[in-house]
Amino acid sequence: MAIESLRASSPEAAFTFLDERIARRERAHWTWKYGLAADDGARAFYHAGADGSVGGFIGLLPTALCTEGGEIPAAWFVDWATGAGSVGAGVALLRHAQARTTILLTLVGSADTRQILPKLRWMCEERPGLWILRLTARALAASGPVSRRPWLRLPVLAAAPLARLYFGVADPGEDPFRLQEIGRFPDAYDDVWAARRAEFAPLMRRTSRDLNFMCTDFPEGGYRRYLVREDDRLAGHLVLRTDRVRGLLRGRIVDTLWTRGRAGFAEWLVQRATWILQEAGADYIECTASVPDLEQALARCRFSRRRPVPIWYHRLPDDAPTPEGWFITFLDCDRAYR
Repeated sequence: MAIESLRASSPEAAFTFLDERIARRERAHWTWKYGLAADDGARAFYHAGADGSVGGFIGLLPTALCTEGGEIPAAWFVDWATGAGSVGAGVALLRHAQARTTILLTLVGSADTRQILPKLRWMCEERPGLWILRLTARALAASGPVSRRPWLRLPVLAAAPLARLYFGVADPGEDPFRLQEIGRFPDAYDDVWAARRAEFAPLMRRTSRDLNFMCTDFPEGGYRRYLVREDDRLAGHLVLRTDRVRGLLRGRIVDTLWTRGRAGFAEWLVQRATWILQEAGADYIECTASVPDLEQALARCRFSRRRPVPIWYHRLPDDAPTPEGWFITFLDCDRAYR
């Protein structure tokens, strides 16, 4: 078997493998995700058999870890699958991906991934966590404690008006901070990124190009993008998303940067984002956070940490900070892209 780069001209068997073993998506999704329109063959690879069969696939989202000392090439692997009896092909593809970047990593991973990676001497950091705020009776009825006690479901649903009063989030207003909804991130945003980069390092790259790729050009859409202003000066950004999960409307605070150290700024961002998602009808809101200031802002807005979101990585350069100090959000490896 040979390792081939996925291209727009790749055999149909490669795309059939993606639909059957990873997710049923339109060709436009794979074209966007792996840069196939530009014939970029360095982001996705598959094992091709002599008979035309496909034994495995791995797909990467390239980025860079920005530290105080500069940028370190990095990539998230977001799709990794093998055919029946092709575990060796999967390991070979992972090794192939490791050789193409300095830092290779993933968030959470499937059950099979979490079982295999320790055997390959990958390391795990569980500092990031998933924070949740339930806003409606429907969300409360679907939560673990209630779902395990069916007799509680009807009383909880009957209390829907009270739930709105109790869990509802107030609009924090827009003084001295303000949001400006946009269609795309302008090139000029890179000046803001340059200022925030030093404050938030270590974190993954968030240029206007990166943000537009992840949250504007995504074929399935669903993202809302904002510039964040402080006293009318451009200070950062906010990205939100809603989608349907098991009949509930899930809201997500996907990513945000702000003037770090400005009192009350992070809490205002979380509360304003929560209010926007509440007004959009979200039953509950999720946010991935890994640093104390964002975690404290979430806690003050009544979010609770539900579970870790492990970072798996295979190696770090000697001068690279370890992941427990990285600024991590949904943006870094959004599971909706899988």
